[in-house]
Amino acid sequence: MRRIVVLLVSLGLAACDPPTIPGRDAWEVYDFTLTTVPPLVLHWPSGSTVRVWVEPGASDTKTAILEDSFRHAADAWNDVAVFAEYRIARTDDLASADVVLAWSDVLLPVDTRECRPMVVLAVTTFCIDGLGGDAPVVRPFPLADGGESRVRMLVTVLATQASDPAVVPRLVTHELGHVLGIGRHSDDPDDLMWRGDPPLDRPGPRDAATIQLLYHVRADIEP
Repeated sequence: MRRIVVLLVSLGLAACDPPTIPGRDAWEVYDFTLTTVPPLVLHWPSGSTVRVWVEPGASDTKTAILEDSFRHAADAWNDVAVFAEYRIARTDDLASADVVLAWSDVLLPVDTRECRPMVVLAVTTFCIDGLGGDAPVVRPFPLADGGESRVRMLVTVLATQASDPAVVPRLVTHELGHVLGIGRHSDDPDDLMWRGDPPLDRPGPRDAATIQLLYHVRADIEP
């Protein structure tokens, strides 16, 4: 069964003990599960490097804005990974990419006919096969030329947002939160992952606590 999912989540170590995340009070985190039935936990395998291909824009200016925004967003999320549970990195090799980041007005390197992004300001798109079964999986996008790829997620930013370069880092950082597995929006307008226009350009305290907790919960789906 095929479904499409479109998404619009100071520690100490005791000697010789394995690293652990301390318990969180309810107000410190928000729900990070996917809006599936039943809700499922998605995150990359612990220790993963999530490789992102940044598709060139329609102009040098758009390319630079997207590249700069990605660098900012990757650094912001990597800074809150306490035990190197994940790392976001850019790749210049599409064959090794797990994620494609692109403006909405470019020809994509992957085929989205069966998993189309619905862009408002920015959106993260991925497809899940096997929902309702024993082992749901995130299905890779085929390449636009018909070949196979390992790209499992697509982040699309509305091209008109390039007219306000200051907002693009906030949008990209928010969407990379979804890429990492935060499957819902926060209901607090002070959080990066709030459902409206992102108020921050990096994870706030609740965003950081949520992603840290997420990566210490067993995943139902791993990309």
